[in-house]
Amino acid sequence: MQFCLVNGIEQSHIDIESRGFAYGDGLFTTAKILKGQVQYLTSHVERLVLGCKQLGILAPHQQQLRYQLSDIAKNYSLAVLKVIISAKSGGRGYARSSSHGHDIVIMVHDYPMYYDEQANSGFTLGLSAQQIGINPMLSGLKHLNRLEQVLLRQELTTVAVDELVVTNVNGAVIEAISANLFCYINQCWQTPNVTQSGVDGIMRQAILRKIPETKVAVLTLENLKTAQSIFICNSVMGVMPISQFIDKKLSIEPALLVRKIMLGEEYNV
Repeated sequence: MQFCLVNGIEQSHIDIESRGFAYGDGLFTTAKILKGQVQYLTSHVERLVLGCKQLGILAPHQQQLRYQLSDIAKNYSLAVLKVIISAKSGGRGYARSSSHGHDIVIMVHDYPMYYDEQANSGFTLGLSAQQIGINPMLSGLKHLNRLEQVLLRQELTTVAVDELVVTNVNGAVIEAISANLFCYINQCWQTPNVTQSGVDGIMRQAILRKIPETKVAVLTLENLKTAQSIFICNSVMGVMPISQFIDKKLSIEPALLVRKIMLGEEYNV
């Protein structure tokens, strides 16, 4: 970690009674810093503010947060920014503090250079043996309760692939462990519906705006196995082509075209 700010103070310690620590009572976003600017800054700030409202947490002032994150980002040419907001420390049991405030942690980490190095050859993709739950109460949110992803990431260390496709308990394809998923079927890009499970990522949203003809659908593994091309995406890696799904070789060219389009957009965000 290169930098950490906790409630406006440069430090790397939190209150032991932090509700984010105790209950996962909060949310976060992770962004790419490029040439001193937070990519998709407006989208990330809106995600945090809207997520706070959905969870009933007092949201930070939107414009002040934009200024703060921009001021931090200008010190880095290439890095990863993470912002965590949790309900204010205190309260008894599950009940929140009567102050209705929030704790905010802002961190800067090294950018994983292997993302760019591997983009031209693509990731290999397997299928997780585990399934995630259905939770419309937290639909689309990048909340702090990430135990499912922790267990999925642990599973990844036991198999010889770069990432895993995850289905929910109804058998619907949802996402990868830490990324959204798009597949090219019958000359059309499609992406899973995440209204019941999964995260509505910032890069996913950006791609849907840029390629509006993309179909949002309930996808099965059978659908995915017919895809001519697949990519996964998040705000840090961008668009990552998939060269192989289970034992099927895939064309990375359609995915590379989308990556090129979105990389071009990065410099105009």
